[in-house]
Amino acid sequence: MNPTRAEIDFSKLAFNLESIRKHIRISTRKKVMVCGVVKANAYGHGLEPVSQKLVSFGVDYLGVANYDEAIKLRKLIPEAPILVFGTLIHSKLQPEKYVSILQKNNLIATVASLDTAKFLDYYNKDKDSRFKVHIKIDTGMRRIGFDVKGALKNVMQILSLKNIFVEGIFTHFAASESGNKKFAYQQLALFQELLHELKKNGAEFPIVHCANSGGVLDIPDAYFDMVRPGLILYGYYPSSEIKNKIELKPVMNFKSKVTFIKKVKPHTGISYGRKYFTKEDTFIGSIPIGYGDGYWRLLTNKSKVCINKKLYRTVGAITMDWTMIELGKVRKVKVGDDVLLMGSENGINLGADKLAKLVGAIPYEMICSVADRVNRVYLNE
Repeated sequence: MNPTRAEIDFSKLAFNLESIRKHIRISTRKKVMVCGVVKANAYGHGLEPVSQKLVSFGVDYLGVANYDEAIKLRKLIPEAPILVFGTLIHSKLQPEKYVSILQKNNLIATVASLDTAKFLDYYNKDKDSRFKVHIKIDTGMRRIGFDVKGALKNVMQILSLKNIFVEGIFTHFAASESGNKKFAYQQLALFQELLHELKKNGAEFPIVHCANSGGVLDIPDAYFDMVRPGLILYGYYPSSEIKNKIELKPVMNFKSKVTFIKKVKPHTGISYGRKYFTKEDTFIGSIPIGYGDGYWRLLTNKSKVCINKKLYRTVGAITMDWTMIELGKVRKVKVGDDVLLMGSENGINLGADKLAKLVGAIPYEMICSVADRVNRVYLNE
């Protein structure tokens, strides 16, 4: 059996969710719902198990990137509201059947264009209930959504459609993780202005939402009716500029075992391309984990791993299936010893944020990169 695995600790997931809720309670007195963002395989942690656990913890909504993720989830979670952030593909092949599948699964669509709204309205006309949607407003992200400056007319037109139910309206911050919140507050002001104009025209919404992880940590005015924590649920801050706002615990420990040890002489080249040469007699340990598992090749000669509470440097090019470490002249490590490559354990912090900094990436990339072939082991279920 492959010893490489990702250990997912549900007690830490529960801790992070409670930290978020506590922070919200302190920041505002009104009830704010939580949409647990589980897109991208729950940020590498496992879509189905993490979603089921979040629902058991009482999250109000689940947020996914696309309809495939949503339908997969619905088979396991029959009741929880599932909001799909991605745009709808206007299928030319059996569109009525397509919309029926989405309706049957009780999914909530993001409407980012009039075409999508009209598509859902038309192909839902003979159904027993209206299709639930949330309208996406672009206040500065410039990705998808109605441009906020011309959104009033479009939103009012959508509200006039008879076969869809506009349950919510939302926007997304482009720079809430920045220490400088000037642009985030500009976006928020534009969104609030639109909401005010809509209200003057008789339009109000059951659910208004805006705050992603950065917004949850730093912008209480953006809480509205619901917040959408993503990365912070899994134990990491979205940037070093807004660290330590609340206590978080990394949910995943990326681990393997030492499976081979050999002694080599000085000036011995290690791995492909001989990017590292030993300086003295030393032991080299081989760990069956590599970029094929999500441990980046860019970490070559940069990262460290933890074995028996001691740090060891990775040496030589990280390969698809193997990573080598230098153990030193005196062998204190044995075959079968556990290796922590990413995460936090026994006071040793090798978090995704630290690895990301070594290679000019972000923690999102590090945890989302953990491959499907890596077994997820769930702790404290």
